[in-house]
Amino acid sequence: MSKAISRPKKGPYKPRVMPTDLDELQWLAKKWGADDAVAIKTSEIILDPRVRFKCMVPKCYMSGGCGHCPPNGYSLEQVKQMIDAHDWAIFFRVKVPASIIAAKGLGKFIADGNMDPEGNLFNLGGHYLLTFSITKLLQKTLSEMGYVSRAGFAAGNCRDALCHFQPNCMDLATGSCRHADLSSPSMESCGMNAFKMAACQGWEVYPIGGTCEPESIGGGNLMGLVLIAPENKPGLLESPSTLQHPLPRAQNKGQSLGETLKQKQKEAKRSLEAMKQSQVTPSLLMAMARQRKIWTRFSKNLHELYGSWGKVLAKNHLMFSGQPRNKAQGC
Repeated sequence: MSKAISRPKKGPYKPRVMPTDLDELQWLAKKWGADDAVAIKTSEIILDPRVRFKCMVPKCYMSGGCGHCPPNGYSLEQVKQMIDAHDWAIFFRVKVPASIIAAKGLGKFIADGNMDPEGNLFNLGGHYLLTFSITKLLQKTLSEMGYVSRAGFAAGNCRDALCHFQPNCMDLATGSCRHADLSSPSMESCGMNAFKMAACQGWEVYPIGGTCEPESIGGGNLMGLVLIAPENKPGLLESPSTLQHPLPRAQNKGQSLGETLKQKQKEAKRSLEAMKQSQVTPSLLMAMARQRKIWTRFSKNLHELYGSWGKVLAKNHLMFSGQPRNKAQGC
């Protein structure tokens, strides 16, 4: 298949999902960094209420701390309604080396919100970010193909990956997400049994807990899923645009240049304090270099989403901006 893909930006909408388009979507998911991708019928999506409750009993450290994490987010009834209103789905996985996802003591660093000295948590975040970007690229491409996807699902919580240096989830505080263009609920938070679905595809999966050792597993999997339906299929839930404007507009109208510079300096100081609080050190650059393939692919994915490297840099700036948790004022 040629890598030069050209299609109209909008419709005409198709009356059914075409097999050739499903093939292309699987190929694109792999191009964007997925290790495996398959097209499945929505009847193959496995819902189990025990999966969603596992986030709350025993309580996960992020339970209730993110707009997508139970008890927040979509209910099982809403998820079922969304699934029933779609025909197909692209189910994909991003592999994570065992040395990263099962690194010794990583669970405590995650719960404390601090980076480990080896940079494993930082690189684990890179794999999650890649999963989020693949989900959004698939939804964007489906729209360009003439289909609709009212829901895409990624892995884990978006709070840690996208707002690590912020003291709170803005969606919970104000109803407006900082990264609405990139965040997605996880399959697990919506009650999908991703492990069983992966096993049905022949993918090796390992349960990974806080006491897991790298030698005891073959690796980790971050899984995502994007629903597909023709535009005219009845019963689709209404939802916000899957690609809102990626960056906040400037709010410094009427300010002098000096006032703007002082504001930017103050914001930079807060961000540096937040990174210091999370134990961000120069050694993380070496860790990032070890996983440069993941970070490079994520950057290229952002470029495909936003259309310019300037917007990619602005997005990275937004992700690394922050406030110290013990000095937070507002959102």
